[in-house]
Order: sequence, then structure tokens, then C-alpha cells
Amino acid sequence: MSATFTQFKDSAEAAVRSNDFLEAERQWHKALEEAMSFGKDDGRYCLCLEKIGRLYDGEKRYEKAEGLYKEALQLRKAHDGKNQKDLATAYNNLAAVQFKLGRYDEAEKNYTEALTIREKEFGKSSKEAAVVIYQVGMIFHKQKKYPQAEDYYKRALDIKNKVFGPNHKELIHILRNYANLLKKTGRESTADQMYQFADSIEKKNS
Repeated sequence: MSATFTQFKDSAEAAVRSNDFLEAERQWHKALEEAMSFGKDDGRYCLCLEKIGRLYDGEKRYEKAEGLYKEALQLRKAHDGKNQKDLATAYNNLAAVQFKLGRYDEAEKNYTEALTIREKEFGKSSKEAAVVIYQVGMIFHKQKKYPQAEDYYKRALDIKNKVFGPNHKELIHILRNYANLLKKTGRESTADQMYQFADSIEKKNS
């Protein structure tokens, strides 16, 4: 690995740990320039795209993040998906930012691609699959497709409950979203119980 590239990469990661995201972006751009000399087929180039995309995403510069994530995904696919886990992450990154942009059909398509890979790589009852199942549920929820959203929430909750246990903080967010769905579909009593359960888990983990 190029010593210069490594220096820029290490500096960028140190800046992120220090919450200096402007400096992190500057260092990743330097790393990207260095990586361009290796060619776009080199994994370091794709890594830079994804890291800068993540910074843009965190700054709510979603369209810029989407452009980088799209390029990264195409590069991952061009390598015949040799690293399936990285390919799934590339689909997931793109889907997440498309969800924030309100382009739900595109987000659902890319999340589904990510889910197919993660279920194959980690198993249908894995925490890695559950993350994407939940995200698809949120897409349906946003579109008021409540029956579909509920199916995905149930699947994700069942997996997370088995993987993490019934009192883990991983359950809090999904329980509250599920409760919100229940409230919107006229099941207020059950929704209130679910909200209370989420609150009790949060207290146990505080």
C-alpha cells in the first residue's frame, strides 16, 4: 500500500474519531487523489468514494453522497461482486441515502439487493439481515403501506429479539416505530404497551 495514501487514510480516520469532519473530508479527498493514480479498479479508490459519501451523508448533502455511492456500487458490481459483503454494503449505502431523499422505490430495490446478499452470506435469521429487513419496513411505513411495513417490522423484531435478547437497546428503535404504526392503524392499547416496553428497555440500558 502506498505510504502517502496510508498517511492520508490514517489522518482522515483520526479526524473522524475527533469529530473533525471537515478535516476528515479534506484528508479523504487527498487520499482519493492518490488512489486515482492506482486506477479505478483498485480497491482504495472505491474505499475513498464510500468514506467521502458517508461524510456527505452525515452532513445531509444527500445528492452528493448518492453520486459517490452510485459510482462505488458500479465498481463493486464490475468486479463481479467478489466481496459479497462489501457489495451488500454498497447497495445498503445507496438505498439509505435514497430513502432520505424520498425516492422510496429506488431505495426499496437497492435494499432488496442488499438483503438477498446478506441472507445468503449471514443467514436469514442473522442480525445483518435484520437491519435491512427493518429498513425495508420503514420504507413501507413512510408510504403508509402499513400491512407490508408490519410484516417487515415483525420479522426484524423477531430476529433481533432472538439474537440480542428481549432487553437489548437494539430493540428500542424498532419497537417505537412499530408502536407508531399500531397507533396509526387504530390499535392504541397495544401501541401504548409497546411504547412502555421500549421505554423500560431504554431505562435498563441507560
